[in-house]
Amino acid sequence: MKKIVFLLLSLLLTACKNDDVDDKPYEIAIAEIQKIVTTYQQDFSAKMDNKPIGIGLYVLEGDKGFYVSEGFPESYKENIQFRIASNSKTFTAAAILKLHQEGKLDINHKITDVIPTTQKTYIPATENFNIPYKNQITIKTLLQHRAGVFDVTNSPIPENLQVPYAGNYYIDYIKEINGEDYTFSFEELIGVVAETQLSDFEPGAAFHYSNTGYNILGYIVENVSGKRLHEYLQDEFFIPLNLENTYSPHLGSDMQMPSPYTFSYLNYEGEIIEIDKDNLTGNISEGQIISTPKSLAKWGKALLGSTKVLTPEVQAMMLDVLPADESHGFYGLGIQAYPTELGYGHDGAHMAYLSTMRYEPNSDRTFVIFTNHLNVETTETFINEATALYDILIETMRILDEKK
Repeated sequence: MKKIVFLLLSLLLTACKNDDVDDKPYEIAIAEIQKIVTTYQQDFSAKMDNKPIGIGLYVLEGDKGFYVSEGFPESYKENIQFRIASNSKTFTAAAILKLHQEGKLDINHKITDVIPTTQKTYIPATENFNIPYKNQITIKTLLQHRAGVFDVTNSPIPENLQVPYAGNYYIDYIKEINGEDYTFSFEELIGVVAETQLSDFEPGAAFHYSNTGYNILGYIVENVSGKRLHEYLQDEFFIPLNLENTYSPHLGSDMQMPSPYTFSYLNYEGEIIEIDKDNLTGNISEGQIISTPKSLAKWGKALLGSTKVLTPEVQAMMLDVLPADESHGFYGLGIQAYPTELGYGHDGAHMAYLSTMRYEPNSDRTFVIFTNHLNVETTETFINEATALYDILIETMRILDEKK
């Protein structure tokens, strides 16, 4: 009996030692990554008048994840919430593609076509949806940012147009009149394009990033599914995938970030502005979601590194990227591939959070990195800090590869 007990103890101790040996290189790698994050955080903070700027990085390697950060309260860990901005587009694109694989829509259909098994069209034949080239725009070109839809969110309305908001950014203009808690709708935002008849080019002619194109996709999700977009995302993605602390604001009054979170900071025209609350209804379907580093990484893995959301065939369609522009590199169906060595995912920038989510298929790693500031003092400062997040991820990949 003593021999058996001794043998079992020996086996147990041996197993523990092997685990320690296996984990040691990983621990060293994490420590090296922490040093890199700390260095960049100190640089960011110095450029932002030493405001409490932080960086959070979550890495999911297979089913094993770790989180490093600098500048955020340690107690928040990977559950700190932030505005994921245009990473939200991956959810809207996934919703469209899920409906496609279920046969409830066809991404090759024009937006004026009839929805399968119904008698209604994807967009109604009403004044608010009478946008340029509507009879040529397909759902797929909207996903690809190749439909030529004028971007109401990011572009000022030309001053020469005979509309009351000419010369202004539409969303800012309306908030100034109706208050910061005004609730925007898809019909209203798309209606701006219909009223002004603004367009960037004929559908399919080029790439031009358009948040309003994704507003049309959000409307289509609602029209096809019969659910509000925030309800669809919750029922189909947030709850089934256990994406904790992830939600989609849909009311103008829903401006307060839930805890735990930190303020964000915007450097604009030499002034550093502290931001706490924000109305995201002007960004629904393209930039509204709030999540955490851990949950966004789980989403990236589920969407791009598994079949939990899409079938392999539909997933391949999503990842069929084409040359885009300088800042997006290559773009597929709601998915960016730039820099290419980081794999597939998306970036996000919204007052005042900057973030990147990537899934790298060769290593089966998912990365989410974010910071609670935007430095838009110049175009160059913004590009430099967005590139810095890429650099951190590239260094992280190198360190993890070397420790294998």
